[in-house]
This record gives sequence, C-alpha cells and structure tokens, in this order.
Amino acid sequence: MKKETKINKEETGIEMVARLVVDGFEKVEQKFSLMNSRLDGIDSRLDGIDSRLDGIDSRLDGIDSRIANLTSEQAETNRRLSSLEKKQMGTLLSLDETVHRNEFNKVVRRVEALEKR
Repeated sequence: MKKETKINKEETGIEMVARLVVDGFEKVEQKFSLMNSRLDGIDSRLDGIDSRLDGIDSRLDGIDSRIANLTSEQAETNRRLSSLEKKQMGTLLSLDETVHRNEFNKVVRRVEALEKR
C-alpha cells in the first residue's frame, strides 16, 4: 500500500505542476490580450492621425497651386509694368526733344519780325 500512496502523491504533484503551468499560460494570455487591445486602440488613433494628415496634405496642395498662380500673375504684372516704364521713358525723351507750341509761336513771330525789316 505504500507504493500506491507514493504514486498518488506523485500524480498529485504532476497534476499540481500541470495546473500551475496552465495558470501561468492563462495569465500570459490575459496580458497578451490586454496588450492586443491597447495596440488596437493605438492603431485606431494612428488611423485618425493619418486621415487628418491626408486632409492637411490636400489643403497644402491647394495652397501650392494658388501660390503658383499668384507667382505667374506677379510675373505678368512685372512684365507689363516694365513695358509701361519703357514707354514712359520714351515719352519723356521725346518731350525733351519737342518744342512747346507757345515757344514755337514766339520764334515764328520773331522770324516774321526779322523778315519784315
């Protein structure tokens, strides 16, 4: 009978070790489950951030196109302004070479007066 009691105690010990191992695995599984749920939460938050960044990217693309339009319009305005400045300079130069009407009339009267003499 001593042998049977010893075997029962060994089986009980083996069963106890098995139970401890199972309990340990259950605790590890619970921790993994908790970590998975936390990671799922992080994934959903990152997805939200990604969608907001996509919205910001599309807005920035719109701003880039508007800036490009403004730059081309500014170049056109600068070209037209340069053209006007050149025409203005030409007009000023031609005015310097032009005799005013009243001065011309004075010269004509003087010439007429000299011719009468």
